Amino acid sequence: MKKLAILTTVVFFALTGFGLAHDYVPGQLLVKWKEGASLLSVQNTIRALNMKTERNFPSLKVHQMKLPRGTEVKTALAMLQNNPNLEYAEPNYIIRVLATPNDAQFDQLWGLHNTGQTGGTADADIDAPEAWDIQTGSPDVVIAVTDSGVAWGHPDLNDGSHSNIWTNDAELNGTPGVDDDGNGYVDDIRGWDFVGKDNDPTDYHTHGTHVSGTIAALGNNSAGITGVNWRASIMGLRIIGPWGVSDTANAMEAITYAVDNGAKVINASWGGGGFSQALYDALSYANGHGVLFVAAAGNGGQDAIGDDNDQTPFYPASYDLPNIISVAATDHNDTLADFSNYGATSVDIAAPGAWIRSSVPTVGVDSVVNTLFTENFDSGLGNWTSWGTNDLWGLSSTYWTSSPNSLADSHPRA
Repeated sequence: MKKLAILTTVVFFALTGFGLAHDYVPGQLLVKWKEGASLLSVQNTIRALNMKTERNFPSLKVHQMKLPRGTEVKTALAMLQNNPNLEYAEPNYIIRVLATPNDAQFDQLWGLHNTGQTGGTADADIDAPEAWDIQTGSPDVVIAVTDSGVAWGHPDLNDGSHSNIWTNDAELNGTPGVDDDGNGYVDDIRGWDFVGKDNDPTDYHTHGTHVSGTIAALGNNSAGITGVNWRASIMGLRIIGPWGVSDTANAMEAITYAVDNGAKVINASWGGGGFSQALYDALSYANGHGVLFVAAAGNGGQDAIGDDNDQTPFYPASYDLPNIISVAATDHNDTLADFSNYGATSVDIAAPGAWIRSSVPTVGVDSVVNTLFTENFDSGLGNWTSWGTNDLWGLSSTYWTSSPNSLADSHPRA
């Protein structure tokens, strides 16, 4: 079990390529000058960087320095790198107590820390607390979730003080209605909706938000759940509509968008169809730019029993490219979930994937409905099209919940 758990942890924490190895306090350095360095030279260096002394540690001969507003820690370190008077300079790293996060529902997340709480096998998990002692994530890592969208205002993804939702600063600070960054997408502040062809990747299905929460629900914030990463930047790319389906073209566009706009990892908890050279080319494009593509191995055929991907490829997980990690699902006993596909050569790893608790858009609790989406049909169908068996759905002025009409299955049946 441990081999699988450690490998899974490495994939989520190491392969995602978190920018800096550790969090640090912005605008601060810890500096030690060499023994015998002239006072004048040290003062000139401090003056050149416009640093100020915050605190001294005489026993260690170390100084806590404050950088001027707007100066990045990495920039200051680069400027000091070859200074002959310097013994070392480093960030003021953030440290945390070695404990499990205080999120209210953490004890229900068996995939992260399994104590047997769901009747499964203790320690059949990814050893998340052990990994968090080393790394809890970074907002510098952009993870594109190609799915049904993301509820970007969900409190477990954006609690008001911290947000794990990616932001396109050029568009956020630009002119509304203008493609400020010239990427071909106007006002794509949080990602893009490739279904509705607009800049709002809101999730009307729940799957994409569930996936996003597993990846990066805010951790240690005393509420809800926690993701594998406590901090990250989720780029919401909506390719799947409320009905749960999409197409290759939407997937291709989302993949290239993710690559071109700075994603380090692309998540694909979807699949189906035959071999597509076009989709393969999109994934190859991601590979050429060093972008990791994490794909679900699949959930079996019509009998809901897992298939052998070595015998029956499941795409996109089965494309033969080095940047693809194909992931099967395990249960709380650390065994392959009944529904999960597998493959000795075509599936790379397995991770907890059965009965996983995560964030979802709230659409109704205890009969109290929270409106996620509304549409006004007073002026007709708008961008909607009638559909259904015998094309029965349409506008009705006879059956409605608010006048003058509603969309209803109101036509005489054939």
